[in-house]
Amino acid sequence: MVTREELFQETEQQIEETTELLRSCFHDLGAMVYDNPSILPGEMGVSLLGEIRKAQDEKARADGKRAEDLAFVKEYDSKRERKLLLDEEVENIREREKDVRLRLGALIYEQCSLGLLDRDKFSSVYADADEEKLLSEKAEGKSLFSRLASKSALSRLKKCDSSRYLDYSSLADREENAVAISGANAKALVEELEAIKEEKEKKEGEREELSVFISENVSKRRGLEKGGLEENEDSQVSLRECLINYGNYLYDRGGSWIGEDTPPEVLDILQKIIDVQNEYKTLNERKNQLKAEAKADDYKALIEEEKERIRILEGEREKIALQIEDIKKEIARLESLVDRLIK
Repeated sequence: MVTREELFQETEQQIEETTELLRSCFHDLGAMVYDNPSILPGEMGVSLLGEIRKAQDEKARADGKRAEDLAFVKEYDSKRERKLLLDEEVENIREREKDVRLRLGALIYEQCSLGLLDRDKFSSVYADADEEKLLSEKAEGKSLFSRLASKSALSRLKKCDSSRYLDYSSLADREENAVAISGANAKALVEELEAIKEEKEKKEGEREELSVFISENVSKRRGLEKGGLEENEDSQVSLRECLINYGNYLYDRGGSWIGEDTPPEVLDILQKIIDVQNEYKTLNERKNQLKAEAKADDYKALIEEEKERIRILEGEREKIALQIEDIKKEIARLESLVDRLIK
């Protein structure tokens, strides 16, 4: 069963909804007449019309700013995503480059070990190859100390193979050295390395441009993220309120402009306003009735409380009357004793 309090809350909710519906009807009336001024026999509500035009201009500016902001956000987010993708691609390219350089460095070292490359151009590689050759020979020598020391040195040298091969491959970055390298596999690696370097340079250049754009605009993007994109809400609300005021004004002065030439769609809005106002009135009457009933119930409860207090007081009065009678009897008894004593 629905309680009076629940019914009251439901009625208040319906009143709020009806109020908003009525405002929407006034808005529709104001907007329709504003967009079709020929509906009126002449211009009405000059100051209100000025407010509407001003609100429209503000909204147009806000909409333009929002469009610019949305375009910027789209561009920024797109470039940021592209930059993240490039970060991953550049990292993959570097891994590929490292792999090719290791293979190329190993081939260069092998060719220097066989004396196939120009010693002047690859002197550092020859120096390592000669050192390894000498250590290998000593490792096979007769002296135990010399063998152990040479094997230890060879072990340390082998552990540095990766870094050494990378260094060797960097020699091929010079064009004259790259041309001097022999062997189809080595030359293919040189060509592959050159293609990788070009690809890396291109992507790193694009990534740098994106990084500059992002760093220069990150504060602006954060500002929009915190609510800047909603700046035009105020202008929308302002324009709506202006049209509601204009519609309300026109409705109140309907007798001066509503006639046989009034379009049916305008008459429909006017009729809807009347219906909604009647509904609003009915709901308010119900609300007031519920408030009156609730107040009456409060008074009834208060009356019952007062009646209960009376019953309690009456009960106490009876007790007091009995106590008074007892006291009177005791006084009479004491007076009788006094009289006997005096006589």
